Amino acid sequence: MALTALYFGSFNPIHNGHLAVARYVVERGYADEVWFVVSPHNPHKQTANLAPEEARLEMARMAVGGESQMRVCDVEFSMERPSYTVKTIDRLRVLYPEREFAILGGGDVARSIHTWREGERLIKEDKILIYPRGEGEEYGEPFVVMKGAPKMEISSTLVRQQIVSGDDWQSLIPQSVAEYIKENGLYMENKEVEKELSLGKEAFARSEFGEAKNHFGAVLRLDKGNCEAEQWLDMIEEILAFRHKDYYNP
Repeated sequence: MALTALYFGSFNPIHNGHLAVARYVVERGYADEVWFVVSPHNPHKQTANLAPEEARLEMARMAVGGESQMRVCDVEFSMERPSYTVKTIDRLRVLYPEREFAILGGGDVARSIHTWREGERLIKEDKILIYPRGEGEEYGEPFVVMKGAPKMEISSTLVRQQIVSGDDWQSLIPQSVAEYIKENGLYMENKEVEKELSLGKEAFARSEFGEAKNHFGAVLRLDKGNCEAEQWLDMIEEILAFRHKDYYNP
């Protein structure tokens, strides 16, 4: 029975790091194929940084077009949202009974899968392939750790940030994907949001929390409900509250 590794993600956008990991999986015989399972937009989550789902799907198809052992899977686009990994795999087993499926992901998958919907069933029923993101990451049973897998020095966030800053980003993704981004103006309209997020993080790193609050507040004015900005603001409020308590209660 052919083993297919399922690589779940928003792929916003897909980049060379994703492809390097997938090539390693098939070249080293961890699986016969890798399917990129593109996650559609979750209507319960708002983000200015997420490209339209059809665009992300098309970019993924462009990226794997010349790879015989890779394909793009859009099964979640026809499923109830938000989609859950366990439901997706159940659906794929019905559609492809001749295949065996494995989950492919980074160390974050190994650390969090216990909290997923029916995570224990996933661990029991499916092989889980893990590519470590950093040195010294160790995971025991039942995870299959691919210790020689290429390190993911690239991230979709980095690609988007490079687009905003004007730094080199086209070398981080397949040429066809870069052309698609330019032709469709993807991620360009979010420059101000990305700029304010970046400035807020820099201020936070300098412990200039008042300035950081101003920048994250600007993000929310530009993109109401931006989850990332809200999380940073919550963190700042906790720090300031702790400092106030510590100062007045020595």
